[in-house]
Amino acid sequence: MNNVLIHYGVKGMKWGVRKDKDTVFVSGSSKTTFEDSGYYRKDLPKPVRDELDSHMARGSKFVVGDAPGIDRQVQDYLNSKDYGNVVVYGPGQAVRYSANKNWKTNPVDAPEFEAGSKEWLAKKDIEMSNVSTKGIAIVLDNGSSATRKNVDRLIDSYKDVKVYELNELGEEYDSWIDPKKGKSK
Repeated sequence: MNNVLIHYGVKGMKWGVRKDKDTVFVSGSSKTTFEDSGYYRKDLPKPVRDELDSHMARGSKFVVGDAPGIDRQVQDYLNSKDYGNVVVYGPGQAVRYSANKNWKTNPVDAPEFEAGSKEWLAKKDIEMSNVSTKGIAIVLDNGSSATRKNVDRLIDSYKDVKVYELNELGEEYDSWIDPKKGKSK
């Protein structure tokens, strides 16, 4: 029995086909939290929820921050769906908010920067961009500079990112933007 090849697999498995799951970086503004903001939303826009649902159905891993606004809304939504494949990133030595105590957390300390500075906060975003394979970004029609930098990082790394734009008119959803092609409806 020197010339025996044994293969262990599962029924229906195809040779040479990898079934890697995506790691999706979700990024967005904190302005959706503040009731005096024109961007205030109690819930995530339906197209964003649909996109998250689609990734959950495929078993994707989510990496999301711990800030108020979109980060918390995404966490709360994923938690409401009892989704477990989530890693919460936060700046400093401890994550500030995690909707589920069973999720992994990854505090990203940046002692070389002043706590609370843009550079200090950006270090966790850079790490989330590096570990992700795709992105979802919710930007404001006249702002979201940190989120837009996250989009640029993903694109510069040749990663797909779906961008949703919120307007200040109270409409739930304006459009999604293909960063490579421009606006779509």
